[in-house]
Amino acid sequence: MSAVAVLLSALSIASSAACAAISWKHPAQVARATGGDLMSLARSLRALPGEARLAELARRSPPESWERRLALEVMAAADPRAKIAAANELLAEIEQRLDAGAGWPRAAARLSALAALLLATLSYLAQAGPSVIALVLGAGGAGAIASAAAGRAGRAAAARGREAIDALVRVALEPLDGADTLHGVEGPGRPSGSPRRARRAPR
Repeated sequence: MSAVAVLLSALSIASSAACAAISWKHPAQVARATGGDLMSLARSLRALPGEARLAELARRSPPESWERRLALEVMAAADPRAKIAAANELLAEIEQRLDAGAGWPRAAARLSALAALLLATLSYLAQAGPSVIALVLGAGGAGAIASAAAGRAGRAAAARGREAIDALVRVALEPLDGADTLHGVEGPGRPSGSPRRARRAPR
């Protein structure tokens, strides 16, 4: 195998691996958005009196976690309206964290495929041989498949995260739903004045 063939093969493998590595950062980032199993935490909080849930949420949550900040900032708010505003601000923040990097896997899959086509063309022009062209195309295809899989994993993880966040917020802030003085932000399927749900806005 000539030096050119080795170089083109190495470039194809490296570009595919880099695309896959970048893509899988998104699911990992989604997994780190909160501090633990929020669905289990919500179920355990449901057994407590409403007025005790925020304090217990703060106690059970890891330091610096999103859910601990939710508990502390809502408890620190002066009145029900301020509590709703604090919750909505944190929900907007976590939504941005779940969405951050969502486009990386799709872009990486396209880049891997395009890089494979370009390097395969160069391999053909350099007369590197069918085996090198097959290797280049195979590596690019593997990178694209891995990136697409990362995209699916990230979307599934984000959907599970939103569901768990909604469950936690409903349980922790349930006592606020009955307050007649609330005029906060309405969310899909939530009473007026309730914290909005962690849902991606339509694009």
